[in-house]
Amino acid sequence: MRAIAHLNIIGFRAAVAGLFDSSLFGRPYVVAGRVGGQAVAWDVSPAALKEGIKYGALLSAARRLVKDLTVVSPDPAACSQVNGVLEGIISRYAPVWQNDGAGNIYLDLTGTRRIFGPASDCVCHIQNEILDKIKIEAAAAAGTNKLVCKVASRTIRPEGLIEVRSGEEASFLSHQDIALLPGLGSSLMKTIRVTGFREAGELAALSDSEALSLFGKKGILLRDSARGIDDSPVAASGKRIIESRADFPQDVIDDTVIKGAVASVCENAGLQMRRDKLGTSEIRFSAVYADGVTVEISEKRKQLLVMDKDLITAAAGLYQKAVIRRVRIRSISVSLENFSPLGYEPDLFEIETETRNRRLQEAADKIQFRYGTGKITRGIVLAASNKKFAL
Repeated sequence: MRAIAHLNIIGFRAAVAGLFDSSLFGRPYVVAGRVGGQAVAWDVSPAALKEGIKYGALLSAARRLVKDLTVVSPDPAACSQVNGVLEGIISRYAPVWQNDGAGNIYLDLTGTRRIFGPASDCVCHIQNEILDKIKIEAAAAAGTNKLVCKVASRTIRPEGLIEVRSGEEASFLSHQDIALLPGLGSSLMKTIRVTGFREAGELAALSDSEALSLFGKKGILLRDSARGIDDSPVAASGKRIIESRADFPQDVIDDTVIKGAVASVCENAGLQMRRDKLGTSEIRFSAVYADGVTVEISEKRKQLLVMDKDLITAAAGLYQKAVIRRVRIRSISVSLENFSPLGYEPDLFEIETETRNRRLQEAADKIQFRYGTGKITRGIVLAASNKKFAL
């Protein structure tokens, strides 16, 4: 039987900021960054949360709500340092863990019972050690799969410990708010609300035909989630890199062709990134000259890069800085690193122009998810390609 646990640190970036700046203690503050041209609250301190500021709130609105609000910039280095401490603690207990870097950590404790006792005891030791070493409290849940643990930790956060025993998954979920189920987007939630369903048990009671009729091809997966069925593994954490590369069949020096290839690889990498609901704060560009010499340049951003137009602008700037020799190019590549999950609902706060841009990007992504990459692209890519490069 699987033994899974979930650690949930609410407002992770805000908690980290408080660790490194004691003057923030007890004060309302937010960690803010720019998304789609708008400054939003990525994470919120407990005091700011009590004042009514929500995650993803437009910063200007948050400042109107709380006059003495302190705004803190994201600190990826500090977050990385704290995650290193967290993983150092976890590694002594869990053979495999999955850390999204923003306060959500899954642990696979299967097979460790003889060493550390039941999963609930083990994760309690981890909670205490985290509190002792870095003064951060985490909500924790133990169960048989990731989905149930995620919902359970949401029911008790910001702190505490809960266990859902084997065989009790469906009964535990039955009276929980449907909105607690992970992975439900705003459009799906609107459809669910139209049905009048409020509790997960109402979804769980649907037959196959009813689930398909109400929610389409994902209906059965949604119904099974409400029943607590989830066999997804805890994926071992590591530094993730999304890379896209374009090779030129014939070495080129034409700036238009190279810029078209840059746009194309950014579209490809961006699609992969947004599929997993991530944004990047580091972009890397490299090029190989015809004589075999490689140049590489990277840039870290305080503002998350999410949409293709922003990725392309950043990569094009790096290309101009890196490629300075008048020598033909054999291949180019763009890599995205240092990801953060998009754990907010920006559509509620974006100005009209940014909403339109985001929806256009989402529409393009849907086409490519359905029909394959490259089915929709920018004019610069079409003008430059003509089979002069290949991804």
